[in-house]
Amino acid sequence: MQHPEGSWDYNDHTELPEPRLSDDLHGTRCAGEIAAVKNDVCGVGVAHGAGVAGIRILSASISDADEASSLNYGYQTNDIYSCSWGPPDDGKSMEAPGRLIVKAMINGVQNGRQGKGSIFVFASGNGGAVDDQCNFDGYTNSLMSITVGAIDRKGLHPFYSEACSANMVVTYSSGSGDNIVSLSCASVDAFLKTDRDALPQHTTDVGKNTCTDRHGGTSAAAPIAAGIFALVLEVRPELTWRDMQHLCVRTAVQINPNDPDWQMTASGRWYNHKYGFGKLDAWAIVEAAKTWDLVKPQAWWQSPIAFADPQGSREGLPMTPEGATAEIVVTANDLKTANLEKLEHVTITVQAEHERRGNIEVELVSPRGMKSILARPRRFDEDPNGMPGWVFMSVKHWCVHIVVYDFGCCADLLVTLQGRGSRRNLDAACSGSPEQRQTRHVPGLLARALGLVYRSGAGQTLPAACRGRGRRI
Repeated sequence: MQHPEGSWDYNDHTELPEPRLSDDLHGTRCAGEIAAVKNDVCGVGVAHGAGVAGIRILSASISDADEASSLNYGYQTNDIYSCSWGPPDDGKSMEAPGRLIVKAMINGVQNGRQGKGSIFVFASGNGGAVDDQCNFDGYTNSLMSITVGAIDRKGLHPFYSEACSANMVVTYSSGSGDNIVSLSCASVDAFLKTDRDALPQHTTDVGKNTCTDRHGGTSAAAPIAAGIFALVLEVRPELTWRDMQHLCVRTAVQINPNDPDWQMTASGRWYNHKYGFGKLDAWAIVEAAKTWDLVKPQAWWQSPIAFADPQGSREGLPMTPEGATAEIVVTANDLKTANLEKLEHVTITVQAEHERRGNIEVELVSPRGMKSILARPRRFDEDPNGMPGWVFMSVKHWCVHIVVYDFGCCADLLVTLQGRGSRRNLDAACSGSPEQRQTRHVPGLLARALGLVYRSGAGQTLPAACRGRGRRI
């Protein structure tokens, strides 16, 4: 079902975002997955009764002002923004959004949907084969985004789907020799009559009654999630953007349980950097939404800056060949003042000087042994500028209660920087502007980290932001 009042073409600056170029296929294919109507053409969308608006931004260069506007366009009528785009998936890019784009996303979650918040769904990226990670993408590692990775029809992790601690859930896409499949009634009837050639209908394409069987990647995974969220809002339209994230965490289903990266968190949930909390289950999340208690307003806490310097020119812990650590103490009064109860996201702002950025590793470890991989080495990343205040994010410790004991301290989080090479000067900053924060749940008292920002409980919504352009995922 078309939704023209929520549509706009930011490339040609017209009301109707039609596919005008030979490669204007991507949005049409994604839209079909979400809401292709119930007929005998191509297939049926996940939420086939939903209205779909089109916002065209990928077919030409676009200014930051237009990009920011596109993320708020029709934000009182458009509930969900399905975004299968971002920075290049080349294993060497590290891109964040400009201030206008940051403000637009903050405005979306604070004021969209009459104050309930726009729901931003971002594909995790297709650079897995070249060591790319979604924590180097400013949109996917944002607190405001639900980052969606891919699994194939066998429930396995496809080589292209990027892993990182910002991944929240996965849905189906290409891999194991096939692409996205959505069968029409005619296809099913034909198949039952053994006409196998009639089976591959897959999703909509440009042209009247045109379909494609070539759609895949995490670009195809994100729209499925967006369609599921449309079904959720159908039964509970009053849910906030944070309620949707909580429901994802609580109802996701563990997939491929033999994968060695699965780890049980302190909240009793499984997490995997490739799969997030698991596969979205449409029935489970819709059923859970019917009786879900809305979350409290968001709160946040920002730590001071900590340093680790090889020359010892600043106060901080010495650097060793194994890497660097810095400590930050979190007191009971800190948590009381911030009104923190349990964590959602944690962001860590890292400023690291290094002759080759691709050699830097960043890990976040809780006292119970929960390890978030914030950055792994990237073989193609030759950037000599290190990490000039990059904000990493983790959702791995979602819903962990924060406990501080009056009689002393216990290790809460340990962030480790490791860098291969002759010159390393790694500073840790957990600060950043309010727009660069995120929340994370972790048990304990003493936060040992390069930089942390906790959010949850009650307070003001001050999300993180990001940017990227030019990638079709």
